[in-house]
Amino acid sequence: MKPSDLRYVTANIPAFLIRSLAATLDDMGFDPGRLLAGLGVSMEDLADPACRVSFRQGREVILRAMKMARGRALGLETGFREKITSVGIVGYAMLTAPTVGDAVRLGLEMQKDTGSMLEFDTRASGDGVAVTAASRFSDPDIYVFLVEEAFASFMGIGFALAGERFRPLRVEFAYPAPPRMDDYVRVFGPDIRFGAIENAFVFDPAWYGQPLASADPFGHRQLLDFLAFNRARSREAAEVIESVERVLRPRLDAHPAIALVARELGMSERTLRRRLAESGTSFQGVLDDLKKNRALELLSNPQMSVEQIAYAIGFTDPHNFRRAFRRWTGSTPGALRRDLAANWPK
Repeated sequence: MKPSDLRYVTANIPAFLIRSLAATLDDMGFDPGRLLAGLGVSMEDLADPACRVSFRQGREVILRAMKMARGRALGLETGFREKITSVGIVGYAMLTAPTVGDAVRLGLEMQKDTGSMLEFDTRASGDGVAVTAASRFSDPDIYVFLVEEAFASFMGIGFALAGERFRPLRVEFAYPAPPRMDDYVRVFGPDIRFGAIENAFVFDPAWYGQPLASADPFGHRQLLDFLAFNRARSREAAEVIESVERVLRPRLDAHPAIALVARELGMSERTLRRRLAESGTSFQGVLDDLKKNRALELLSNPQMSVEQIAYAIGFTDPHNFRRAFRRWTGSTPGALRRDLAANWPK
């Protein structure tokens, strides 16, 4: 885990996995709303296709879910419930591809758009095609969950693309055998290997050439064009927002003005306002998000008082901080701190 790495705290991961996890807990009879307390994300946010979370937020949600569903194969249950369309437009683009191989290649190419918290690659193995999964950040607390969820979801993708006859040749896991072996056999079949050198989902290359019954050349082209357009817009928006955040982050306690930020970025204030508006936000929105996220992070430190947190993010009056915090989160700093203490993994 690299909490000092900006990639760890940047909200750029589509919330598909978190949405599926919340639905799985709901099916199990748990309250999924408890997953999100104090993280700056609500159940309403998860319903928005534009919702993005950081790795840090996703990690906390997964840890809380594992605590709530202790003893269950939560990663397997979450992944197996997912459909190919659970990852949004990318899933539909895969379904309209010409062949299974084209669909798999597209899914791997666009993995950042599917909300995965792992990194996937593909290579030829001795007897098949292996899709490998590696950690984006070293985080043993959620590692097994992420691999379980990913490989179980591959089964659903395989069924959607190749039909119910689809089976992997074998599935290899780079961790010791867990106590719930029956769950693994139920999901993947009998050829499961633990303690391998890498996590690998291996399947017969003959599946690659199978034409898709749902192939649609015109629809596929439309979806690819739409994805490319959205990617370009998202990249431009992310660049300008990240540039503003980079200037603001070390100055949260100093009431930074937009004129200063624009000057630091070498543009006029008017141009900066326009570019932020085109990115779907505003200077105040970016500043509020930074202050909110910093406040939520500091609230997890019981050694810091609410007053100290207020001053650290630029509020000279703790009462104004409490009022802003309620506007941002719908709750008070004290109430969310209590929720954090109740939900934090022990």
